[in-house]
Amino acid sequence: MGLKNYLNFIFLVFLLAGCKWSSVGDILSNPRSMLQADDASRDLNKPSADSLEFSLDEVIDTASVDLNINDGFKAVVKASVENDPEVVRAKQEYQANQSSVKTTKTQKDFQISGNLYGGVEDLTDEIVGVAGVLNASRLVFDGGQLDSQISAQEFRALASLSNYYAKLDNRIANVGKLWIELERYSALNDLIGSRLNVLRPLIGQLEKVAQAGVGDRSQVAAAQRTVSMISVIQADVVERFEQARLNFSNQFGQLPGSVRYDSQMISSAVPDSISRSQVLNAPGLRGAFFGYQSALANLRSIEAKDNFNVGFEAKLQRPFGNSDYSSDESLGLVVRRTLYDGNKLNAEIEQATAQVEGQLAILRATFKEGKRSVEAAQQTILSLDKAITLAKKNAANAKEEIEYLRKQLVIGQSTLDSVLNAEARLYEAESKEINLIAERQVAELLILGSLGELAEIFELR
Repeated sequence: MGLKNYLNFIFLVFLLAGCKWSSVGDILSNPRSMLQADDASRDLNKPSADSLEFSLDEVIDTASVDLNINDGFKAVVKASVENDPEVVRAKQEYQANQSSVKTTKTQKDFQISGNLYGGVEDLTDEIVGVAGVLNASRLVFDGGQLDSQISAQEFRALASLSNYYAKLDNRIANVGKLWIELERYSALNDLIGSRLNVLRPLIGQLEKVAQAGVGDRSQVAAAQRTVSMISVIQADVVERFEQARLNFSNQFGQLPGSVRYDSQMISSAVPDSISRSQVLNAPGLRGAFFGYQSALANLRSIEAKDNFNVGFEAKLQRPFGNSDYSSDESLGLVVRRTLYDGNKLNAEIEQATAQVEGQLAILRATFKEGKRSVEAAQQTILSLDKAITLAKKNAANAKEEIEYLRKQLVIGQSTLDSVLNAEARLYEAESKEINLIAERQVAELLILGSLGELAEIFELR
């Protein structure tokens, strides 16, 4: 076998190892077969650019998702978070990083390109011809640069996945807070309304007594100040209640009706104690760690540039028709190394090193802040449990006091002003309990969200 035929044979084997085409002749005789093969490899189910083009009005019209509030607390929260734009963006970012990893990995495979040239080769001799050229190459050795690039992108994909999970937990916590705030101010609004309904008749009685010249005008003024103070509080509660209704409706599209926040489901998931492994497995911390690993792998990739690389390259040129060009085949190893780059590599290394150190700082800060917020929330719950118990006791005492003062009022041993003040103290104790319970529920969401456990509770993993 001659050298030329031997090269053709090796080149054909090389092509068959790297692609699915049956022969070099098929490609040269039908260059469009390369495009057809590429089209066949595409996923026709993937959306195209045209299918993703929307007008501003269309985007706004699809910004909200219709939810059925009657599906229950868990199902509604899950559906709301799944369709949240921030969550969708985080998910798409992860999928984009996954695709980036696949793209970089293809650089390890055979890279084959083809050119088809046609035109006048010699105006004098009127020679017109066509020539086809195939180039193929494959990386053999690069000092680990490509592997480090792949590792950097894989860690970046893992970081974006962790960030997606963290976003899920964050959005669930925020949605849960909207529900808690609505129920808090709904309860406060009902409570203060009921207290004023009790106080107003007492004020009316006190005013009649004063007008008759029997009672003390100072008592009437004191009672009116008490009612005025509660009316101011009521105005604030009503405003916050309406704001909570608006925030809830914007998130879910409607008010909850009879569906309640499932405090039992959330409270039962809060761990009594938090282990080190739970903290280390938190999505936010893992995302920061993978970001650091990605920056480190990127630094190794840049450092590997200060090395030579070896590639396997081949070229096949074939003329057609009356072309004067002769056939040309080449096959072999190519060694490359940059001898001078104007100190560009050192600058890239310095930049990559700074990014690694920056990611390390982010990782440490994420751990410290996450640990602090969880421990603070735990301490808050312990303190709130004591405060809630005390508020309940105060409310019970106030009820007993009111009952006693009302009996004493009948026999003239107490005054209406005393009863009014006792009613005000009862409202203060009961409203305190409502606020403390809401704050405790928010602290529970903070703990579970920081540990990355809310997404699992709502089956969003």
